[in-house]
Amino acid sequence: MNRKTCLLFFLLPFFLLTAVAAQSKTENVILITLDGARTQEIFGGLDLEILKAKTTRGKIEDTELYKKYWAATPEERRSKLMPFFWNTLMKEHGSIAGNRSLGSAVMTTNKMWFSYPGYSEILTGQAHDDVIKSNDKKRNPYPSVLEFLKHKLKLNKTQVALFGSWDVFNWIGEHEEGAITINAGHEPYDLINTPEIRVLSQLQNERLSPWGGVRFDYFTVKLALAHLQKFKPRVLHLALGETDDWAHEGAYAHVLSALERNDRQLKELWDYLQNTPKYKGKTSILITVDHGRGKTIKDWTDHGERVPEAQYIWMAFISPDSSLRGEWKNAETVYQNQAAATLCRWLKFDYSENNAQAGKSIAAVTNHQ
Repeated sequence: MNRKTCLLFFLLPFFLLTAVAAQSKTENVILITLDGARTQEIFGGLDLEILKAKTTRGKIEDTELYKKYWAATPEERRSKLMPFFWNTLMKEHGSIAGNRSLGSAVMTTNKMWFSYPGYSEILTGQAHDDVIKSNDKKRNPYPSVLEFLKHKLKLNKTQVALFGSWDVFNWIGEHEEGAITINAGHEPYDLINTPEIRVLSQLQNERLSPWGGVRFDYFTVKLALAHLQKFKPRVLHLALGETDDWAHEGAYAHVLSALERNDRQLKELWDYLQNTPKYKGKTSILITVDHGRGKTIKDWTDHGERVPEAQYIWMAFISPDSSLRGEWKNAETVYQNQAAATLCRWLKFDYSENNAQAGKSIAAVTNHQ
């Protein structure tokens, strides 16, 4: 091998990486989480066994939930429940992993299978079961991908934001307090001083949810959209929670209604992105959950280390840099700890700079096809 050939051999990986980076269209990333939304409803819609267990009078066919959500196939049922997600996002713009009946699985690497450990794994790229063992309001001891991207993109605080329905996100989302914009729980939003925002900030404390530290997703979405319109952040985490809280209550009708509302909220966000030049065709979105939950009528309300099914989750990808559409089939297992690196790879960064132990980016959606 002569000197020129040898030099070309060693430089080829650099040229390939440069070519891939040059093709990337992503300039903004959005992470969306739906707390504890089961794979069963996402991929199969209404769970008839749960409905049967909830139906104590009359025929199941006469119930409102059956009439509204039942159909002969899982594909039809899930489209009734989340029509925008399935008929538009997944059909025309993105793909989803986690339907085990098709040979696709998404799993946590943490063994806790509840919220703080799950969100920390998503945001830091690594499970820390020896340190993060509860949902207590304690500062995340590990820097998040949100903080990393703020530094790499040289953004100000308003350009990296987390809007969450659960107040513990004030502790989960950042290692350095005040590093990014976080609005979570029932706290007022004071970065925009308009009558509409003042009313929303007030109403969230008047129309209280049944859960002390959690507001209704409606307020979270509206405040996040206002922030998007005003400050045009390049990095956003929208963390919704009703799917988990209603499930813990055993209120299956409310769980389905929450998913249906989340679907409309996804459409509202998508419509804004598609009508805003800064975002249209330049934004990659990752949608996932912090944990799964039980699959039977006895444990569907629960999760945690005693509920093995809770380790199975799902992950959806909408990106101008991925040509994948629909459901993944016979695919390699995807892990929760890969989310952070995937968000970074869309923006042409290597997340291992922040955490060498983090999961690697998901090649199938970051290869800029």
